Amino acid sequence: MLLRIFIYFTLLIAFSSGEFAFNSALTFKLGNETLLDDLSSIKGKRIALITNQTGIDSRGFFFLDVLIERKINVVKIFSPEHGIRGNENYADIDASTGIPIVSIYGAKTAPAPEDLEDVDVLIYDIQDVGARFYTYTSTLNDCIGSAIANKIQMIVCDRPMIINANYVDGFMLDTLFKSFVGTIPVPICYGMTCGELALYLNKESFGNSGLIKVSKMEGYSRETQFVTLELPWMKPSPSMFTIWTASTYTATCFLEGTNVSEGRGTPKPFEYFGAPWIKSDELAEELNNYGLDGVNFNAVTFTPSQQISAYPPKFFNEECNGIYINVTDRTKFQPVKAGVAILVSLKKLYPEFQFNINYFIDKLAGTDRLRMMIENGDGMKQITDSWQNELKIFKEKRQKVLLYY
Repeated sequence: MLLRIFIYFTLLIAFSSGEFAFNSALTFKLGNETLLDDLSSIKGKRIALITNQTGIDSRGFFFLDVLIERKINVVKIFSPEHGIRGNENYADIDASTGIPIVSIYGAKTAPAPEDLEDVDVLIYDIQDVGARFYTYTSTLNDCIGSAIANKIQMIVCDRPMIINANYVDGFMLDTLFKSFVGTIPVPICYGMTCGELALYLNKESFGNSGLIKVSKMEGYSRETQFVTLELPWMKPSPSMFTIWTASTYTATCFLEGTNVSEGRGTPKPFEYFGAPWIKSDELAEELNNYGLDGVNFNAVTFTPSQQISAYPPKFFNEECNGIYINVTDRTKFQPVKAGVAILVSLKKLYPEFQFNINYFIDKLAGTDRLRMMIENGDGMKQITDSWQNELKIFKEKRQKVLLYY
């Protein structure tokens, strides 16, 4: 009896001190793992897998390899942007398995009818980052459309949100600015897992077809922080180095439509941004004066010197002055608002600042309103207030498809 009392008080002290923090990984399963628990929906069928290097299980094994090990008949692989292994290699055959690969990035963004003649079920397993302009959202949308048009069942293996699953923000897509970096009718940050997003797209864009299914996660809630799951990190794209990169990406990706470096070619892409003509201390002070939650803006100097894609980064081998976005609380950080503050501040402080002449910023924002308001001298609050009515309507629709609470 005395031993039980001692153990009880020892555990009580440990838990209250945070020494034994709850490990979500002990009870968590990815959507591809719950699918493997019951193979009845795919056993004996011809499977095509829509995946890339992020299609792994919680042990780090490629889902493709696990399916083959379990004697599932995978007849084809569809690869999104960056290829199946994330190395920009768009080969026709997967070297590890000998299975044919069909690219669905570029001229063709979804399986064509002839690609599906020997397919019974499509399985989608890709980790995204929760931003509309990350092209995997367009891939998901177009594959749903292809599956329905060709009367093929599609199973979406659900994955956790890297950023805050409750965070919804930004302009809705204006279809006049639709592109592969903005295809779907959602705000910039839509606050849904890929499974929830699939249900939303099916309902809002494709008539709620019964062909689209989601293999849910287990042990997941909207409060679950990605880092607590202890999942192996596989870069969703070549410059998405860490979960911290993914956290700031939605703030600084806007800079791809400007003459400011978004930090590509450095150890911290999308966490760093700058240009040779920026005064780091001045910009850091301006941004910190906004008092944004969960983030500090620190002055930094960096030189983009790494080329990991076909094109060199902006200001290649030139010293840039800029900012390191130090996210101090990922649950409070609002990257879209931070991104707007960055653009407003750059326009205010530096006459050298420009939007690219092709107005790529409009495709990223999904509208020309962001650019026009900034050029008009509007402040961050005016801009963020301008999308609240459309965001309210979206949130009501989103609520109806959520799988996790």
